[in-house]
Amino acid sequence: MDIGFKLDLEVAGNASKGGRIVTGVYKVEIVKALLAKTENGNNILDLELRSENGEVGFINRLCIDEKWTSGSENLDYKRWQELAACAGMQSLTTFKTTRKTGKGEIEVLGIKELTGKVVNVAVYQEHDVYNNEEKISLKLSNTFLASGQSVTEAQTKKPADRILKVGERLADFHTAAYKNWKSGAVVNTSQTEVQTSEATIAQEVDMATEEQDDLFG
Repeated sequence: MDIGFKLDLEVAGNASKGGRIVTGVYKVEIVKALLAKTENGNNILDLELRSENGEVGFINRLCIDEKWTSGSENLDYKRWQELAACAGMQSLTTFKTTRKTGKGEIEVLGIKELTGKVVNVAVYQEHDVYNNEEKISLKLSNTFLASGQSVTEAQTKKPADRILKVGERLADFHTAAYKNWKSGAVVNTSQTEVQTSEATIAQEVDMATEEQDDLFG
């Protein structure tokens, strides 16, 4: 049987593009940087990221306040500062935009200085359990400049070495609740706010202490 064939290298090249961002290091564009507040009044940031290869990822509820309203230290604060520095932020200017939610489209504030910026991010997947179901969230480990350098490396004019070391140690993180759930233990995951102790910090990465919800809808 004679089957016609024509090689299309453009189509072939696009076959591996797209998908979602998982644990690893990616050069990304910050497509959206949206502000919101927790139930207790802390300022949080939701990010939509798109890699050079078209993968998309969402980092939600990154607290940008130095402390939680309870007075406890926000372990993600330095991640926010690192992100801001790598994006070249000198100030924070907001603009009105919209986002889709389960209840429809709502008006929110975006951060002008982050939107459209290109940076490198080291991210990992956190496996948790909520309402007796597995919940996988994307977490920010570190941010690097578009050149691949860390903030310190750029300041001291050193090559981009740290990004390689961080990438080597990245791995998915399984919370204690998730491990218990997988082992068949009864886990109470119906609460709306989950506190994470410093004893559960993964990859030597400080983690937030509030439950991560997908606010992009």
